[in-house]
Amino acid sequence: MRKKLLIVAESYRRAKEPTEPIPAIERYNGVFFRVIRSLERKGKLRGIDVIIISTTFGVLNIHSKIPYYEPKKGPWGFISKEGDFQPKRNQILRKLKSILRKRKYEEIYVNLGRGYSELVKGFEGFADAQITHAVGSGLIPKASHMKSWILSH
Repeated sequence: MRKKLLIVAESYRRAKEPTEPIPAIERYNGVFFRVIRSLERKGKLRGIDVIIISTTFGVLNIHSKIPYYEPKKGPWGFISKEGDFQPKRNQILRKLKSILRKRKYEEIYVNLGRGYSELVKGFEGFADAQITHAVGSGLIPKASHMKSWILSH
């Protein structure tokens, strides 16, 4: 089985209850996470690692336990280029580099909006894999494209 990596951004929609830490896949409740949860329940994520890019926590996996927290809102979505942007970007890139050094992936699917793409900009330089970016205008077409990619293995 080919090893694949899915990189997705945290969701603005979040389960408020319980407030204590729960796995990220249960906390985030946007369209992409509903697709990921559904496919995980059906056993379709075998051979696929999922990384979540969070402006608060950096790099998470779907099982990382996180508490409820209010979404950040910046001038262009969740990301603000002011303040902690560059330190957070550096932290995320270091973590991605470490992950990609330890695990060799044949394919990487990137499903990030504009601001989140800025946080990982340059990771392709240390990824020795075929990289596919989400295609489509709007959430539903991108979710459909992501689902097709996941099921293509």
